[in-house]
Amino acid sequence: MRTAFVLRHLVPALVIGTVAATSANAQSPSRALVRITVRDSTGAAVPTAELTVKSGLRTVLAQSTTDSGGHSVIAVETKDSTELSVTMRKIGYPRSDRFFEVGPRGNADITFIVPPRRATDLAPVTVTARRDPKRASYHLDADQIDSAALYVDNAWELIKRMRPDMLTSRGGCDTGAQEVWVNGKRIRLPLRPTGMAAARAFVGVPPRARFSYVPVSVMSDIAPEHIQEINYHDCFDSSMAAVGNNNAIFIVLKPGVDYRQDVGSFVLDIGDTRDIKK
Repeated sequence: MRTAFVLRHLVPALVIGTVAATSANAQSPSRALVRITVRDSTGAAVPTAELTVKSGLRTVLAQSTTDSGGHSVIAVETKDSTELSVTMRKIGYPRSDRFFEVGPRGNADITFIVPPRRATDLAPVTVTARRDPKRASYHLDADQIDSAALYVDNAWELIKRMRPDMLTSRGGCDTGAQEVWVNGKRIRLPLRPTGMAAARAFVGVPPRARFSYVPVSVMSDIAPEHIQEINYHDCFDSSMAAVGNNNAIFIVLKPGVDYRQDVGSFVLDIGDTRDIKK
């Protein structure tokens, strides 16, 4: 009798528990853990640093801040193995970006090493200088790209919409953009865009735009989320003594990202990439 009583109450409980566990597993998304450490080049932890994990240029998956030890563990939802990025921001430190790959129930370890914060004892400063319109037209950085409400898939579409003066020149040059440099290297004789790619290059360009096929070919293969900054040198620029310096677009890619001619931008070493800016 006692055995029957126990079975009569125990079996339903086990069934309910099993069903509940199965249901929970079926409904819970596949998550990965991203363990992040932020410290400066002296080894000191960087607390309260803002961290943002994204997929592509626009999709924010998670946000967090580092603790007193400069650590943070972030759970992100992933359906399959994919390339993600994490951005670190804190006042007094340069923005830093890292790319990594992680899959469902996987783990990724990311380390940021930044220059030490420099303490200053300056009195409050009132800015009276006027905004430099030339720099505003000839410069584009990662923060500006992030804040723009644009959905573009390459660097060429980016400058057409955000910095059209790079294609027309504010200085009255008739040559626009003829050359492209990526990470300090001049890109010469890339493959010409053809078909729909060539036709798309002219859609939305300013009426006075002047450009060769070189920036179209190179920049169409660079992902916007891979860009650290873009600068343009018009025909009057004398800041750099090198062939191909004028009428040129200079692209700097984020740490851990490289460019291969006729292939495009890609992540080199996913994970623990260090970036010390002096």
